[in-house]
Amino acid sequence: MSNAVQGGQTSQQLQLHCSTSAGSEAWQLQVQIQNKDTTPWLILRWHSPLDAWFSEFLHISQNGQKLQYQGAKAKRGEPAEEDLLLLAPGATHTEWLDLTQAYQLAMVPALVQFSPIAVMPHKAGQALRWQSDQQQQLLCPELRLLPTGGAPQPSSPQTGQR
Repeated sequence: MSNAVQGGQTSQQLQLHCSTSAGSEAWQLQVQIQNKDTTPWLILRWHSPLDAWFSEFLHISQNGQKLQYQGAKAKRGEPAEEDLLLLAPGATHTEWLDLTQAYQLAMVPALVQFSPIAVMPHKAGQALRWQSDQQQQLLCPELRLLPTGGAPQPSSPQTGQR
């Protein structure tokens, strides 16, 4: 059973928080994941902002049209240790994304939506190993970016599903 949490909020079960904001440059955005739990968490880099454009993890639309992802698409087997990020209790991980590296953007506002990020609790002292049966989902809030890199405009909240 997977749990989902809406970005910008926490749940009683999943104490991870995802926030998004516009960068100072056009088509740049910041994603922060904060562990507010007393337990370390593993984050699977695949299909997330931690993936360095090796998979499609964003859904971007402009003028109501979905943009095509133009980045790489890696073929993978089972996750290895280097595919995981260990986020210690109280720690925050920040990623900066330049959307022009994987999308052809026009000079109009863009709505950026994120695929859920796969996470799982980690017991200290155990090997870093992904266990799909313990996977949960972290949702990041969508963001409306302006072509000048200005402040994002609020959009309607996403609803996480359990």
